[in-house]
Amino acid sequence: LRDPALARGGRVVADAPMQHWIGPARAERPFELCALYPHLRDAYWLSVNQGMVEEARRLGVGLRVHEAGGYAAQDEQARQLAECVREGSDAILLGAVDGPTLAEAIGQSPLPVFGLVNALPPEQVVAQVGVPWYQMGWRIGHWLAERHPAGTPTRRVALLPGPEGRGGNNLVEPGFATAIAGSAIELVETLRGDNSREIQRSLVQRLLTRHPNLDYLVGGAMAAEVAVNELARRPPSAPHSNPQPRAPAVLAIYFSHGVERALLRGKLALANSDQMREQGRLAVAQAVCLLQRPAASEAQCPRHMGPAILTLAGPLPARRSTLSDPAFRPVYRVEPSLSPTAP
Repeated sequence: LRDPALARGGRVVADAPMQHWIGPARAERPFELCALYPHLRDAYWLSVNQGMVEEARRLGVGLRVHEAGGYAAQDEQARQLAECVREGSDAILLGAVDGPTLAEAIGQSPLPVFGLVNALPPEQVVAQVGVPWYQMGWRIGHWLAERHPAGTPTRRVALLPGPEGRGGNNLVEPGFATAIAGSAIELVETLRGDNSREIQRSLVQRLLTRHPNLDYLVGGAMAAEVAVNELARRPPSAPHSNPQPRAPAVLAIYFSHGVERALLRGKLALANSDQMREQGRLAVAQAVCLLQRPAASEAQCPRHMGPAILTLAGPLPARRSTLSDPAFRPVYRVEPSLSPTAP
């Protein structure tokens, strides 16, 4: 399941699993890694955090985590890039809130910068872990287009991709649009907003009011969770009264614990998983590999990699590669467990 026009989404990472790559068994030195996230208020970045913490502990390296506070916090993340230097870090793993805005701060950093999840131009980073978010949008659109090809009754869809121009959303939307082109899918409205529960609930309510006969609602994980809850609160039709409009089916562009629960209960039709916990593990392993072997070949230390995208209508095949454990809470500091004199 892959769009032949993927090149339009950039060549940042391959849409292929990396399970055949054998990363470092143990770090040769007690490296200090500095990880910068847009925020830690949803399941996505929490799951990335657990993967990074697990791999840092396995390899014996230190990890410091900073969160910017949201996708509008470009100035704060630029400040954090400098803070990584002051903390004595060996490398920065950057989940960028906005690559273009941060270009100058990245260029001024004396530390090697590794892209984490959110794509950055190859010239700005040493290496990158992530998936092509163009594909995340395309896969959802492709699923819809296959079910409603040209010549069949029109189906009305609304899109809630998340913050405008942030993260992977600037690629999700064109990927989705390409996939539904020429089908019976009509995109009636796109509403963008921050990934907070309050904002996404407001957007979902607005869509359901404006479009009472919507067939599908496609959104990020937070939007999908909120939509499932809002639809469940709709009052049932009274006997012999005019029926309520048919509830739209909900599809999630990416995964969360709430998305998993809704999928298992049959409240959500489809969801992508880009295996974010595994991305966290890969990012730490990649950074350690290249810190130890800067001139290593692509086979030894891949510079552009990511796990496979899973598009699911049922249970996750490997939960530990996607979601954080239920009891896991954010970890902001992992102490290195190697001796500074270790070989």
